[in-house]
Amino acid sequence: MSNQSLEARVLDRLSRAAQSGLLPAAEQNEAEKLLARLQQPVRLALMGMPSSGKSSLLNLLAGADVLPEGVRLPTLQLRYGSQNKAVCTLPDGTKQTLVDASAHDIAALSPVFVEMELPLPALAKISLLETVAPNDPNAMHRASQWAAKRADVVLWCTKEFDQTERRIWGQMPDMIKDYALLMITHMDDLQEQGTLDGVIGSARTAAIGEFEKILPIDLPGALDAREADGSVDKEMMRASGGLALISTVLKQVALGKRAAVDMADVLLLQNADVLATLDDTESDAAPEVVEPIVETPIVEEPVAEITPAATPDDAEVPKGIAQLRTIAARRAAELSPKPAAAALHPDTRAAYQHVLAYIEERAQALTASLEDMDSDAPAEIMEECVAHIQWLCDYLNDHGDPQDAPLQRARDTAYDAADLVQLMQLEKRDSAATEAVSLMLQVKRELQADLAA
Repeated sequence: MSNQSLEARVLDRLSRAAQSGLLPAAEQNEAEKLLARLQQPVRLALMGMPSSGKSSLLNLLAGADVLPEGVRLPTLQLRYGSQNKAVCTLPDGTKQTLVDASAHDIAALSPVFVEMELPLPALAKISLLETVAPNDPNAMHRASQWAAKRADVVLWCTKEFDQTERRIWGQMPDMIKDYALLMITHMDDLQEQGTLDGVIGSARTAAIGEFEKILPIDLPGALDAREADGSVDKEMMRASGGLALISTVLKQVALGKRAAVDMADVLLLQNADVLATLDDTESDAAPEVVEPIVETPIVEEPVAEITPAATPDDAEVPKGIAQLRTIAARRAAELSPKPAAAALHPDTRAAYQHVLAYIEERAQALTASLEDMDSDAPAEIMEECVAHIQWLCDYLNDHGDPQDAPLQRARDTAYDAADLVQLMQLEKRDSAATEAVSLMLQVKRELQADLAA
């Protein structure tokens, strides 16, 4: 098989599984959803009350003045396209397509919804949905709920995140809150007034468990940091909070893609028996190489280095564990030879190896439990995941060389995972058990990437 990223390999298998007709109906539906999510750019939704900076934020993320100052459009879906095109839904329900039209031309039609395509490089990774609604809590609630179903990541724009906004946001789906950012969009005005720290402190108190991160940003300053030739004044962008925003968005994009890959892995594992015939053959045409979002390729360690001691009697190995070993061995065999290992301190390397063996064994057992979940199984799996990830935090904190930068990142990742899995446990979503197992696999892959770097 050609040199593909892990995402591409999973995408190829998932695509063949979805087209095979072998999956049960429920799994077929889930496979199609995951396939669509992996094939399209990550969907960002910009929400918030009127005049909260959504349009300026859209221009910043798109890397162009899509919406000039003073132009007002309705809810806008912005995605990549080879030419400048806008499909405008008019008040009578009809649609009109404009090619190479300006924002002023679009606004002149008084549309109620606009789908715009532009050949902007940023839109190859993300699509943007700006939600526009009247300054009315009920209208904003309806618009936000509608947009949440069409988003992977949400950026809620606000001046101070007041009580009205808190009530609207509190009713958002729990799933989207794991990938949501609270944007304090008038940082420049608040600094001038001397109230920035107070607003951020109040927002932090109100937003506990509601957002992944709170980011203040001076939008005029961030937009001014872009030069006419396309270059960026980095110091000016950093001072405005723009670099922190872009870095955080890219991380959320990567996490969103990685979570989908992990969930696809779990789905393929759970149905490995019915998909066995697909594992024996490769697709007729070489699959398209999909570049990973992150710049560092994810390379897995050979299974022999991380697999726990063999079970004395293979006949006693649960079916799910046996399936995982088979798939893990096949995936490892497909990977290209990895580069020479980086000079991690021996203590850190030993700690990583021990942690990887631990995750491998526990994830296999948990995945086996996912196959035949009864009504109590999700809660039990969540409890086990919480305990396992807490163990990871404690072990990494007590072992390895603290001077190793990768170890510091691994510790941060483990603590972030512990916080997230505990939130999942509180939310009691139907999908939480699968997501928690996927989270463990994500930690595993980050450690493997450090070992393989």
